[in-house]
Amino acid sequence: MCKSGTLSREEFEKEVDDFLETAKNAKDSWHVEFSQGKRRAKYLVKHDFKLRNHTVTEDDVARQSIEDKNWGLKAEDDNDSCALSVNHSSNVNEEFIKYEYHIVYSHSYGVPVLYFTASQQDGKLVNLEEIWKSVPEVYRKRLEYEKWTFLTQQEHPYLCVPFYQLHPCHTADMMKAAFTATADRPVNYLVTWLSSVGPVIGLNLSNAYSM
Repeated sequence: MCKSGTLSREEFEKEVDDFLETAKNAKDSWHVEFSQGKRRAKYLVKHDFKLRNHTVTEDDVARQSIEDKNWGLKAEDDNDSCALSVNHSSNVNEEFIKYEYHIVYSHSYGVPVLYFTASQQDGKLVNLEEIWKSVPEVYRKRLEYEKWTFLTQQEHPYLCVPFYQLHPCHTADMMKAAFTATADRPVNYLVTWLSSVGPVIGLNLSNAYSM
């Protein structure tokens, strides 16, 4: 592993194996997948669900029962406090957003890249403008000046479909600084990197990763 903050593909795939072991101990749901073709490149995948609050319209209320069935969210008991339902007297509805995260190696930059999608219960992708709005306040200043190079939509290098991407142009410098600051102790590259870039899109690592 280079002190420059970059990785070779072989080093990245070794880091993937180490990361998976750490994720398993942390009871996190990351798993490995492989690209098609001769190379069979290794990359990491995680699925997650989060709640999004939005103002309910009449159309939202009408669609809710259909969406619940589509996602298998059917209440067995109207008195069950865990049942998923629409409160018609409220102007706020809790809607699930499905996230899919991929950690892919970039040969051009020599670093990992975080790709992700976010889809609504009706299957429609959350648009880029809303993704930008969901970025935590602490990162908004950078987003304001680097919007089109910081968090953008790109074609997935293996799946060839649109994904959102956190651009890797500053990753090597960030990791070089991390290695310099921790020269007296070992650095888990992917854990250090993901704990820095993940929070930009609400992907946070638990404290178990630091144990």
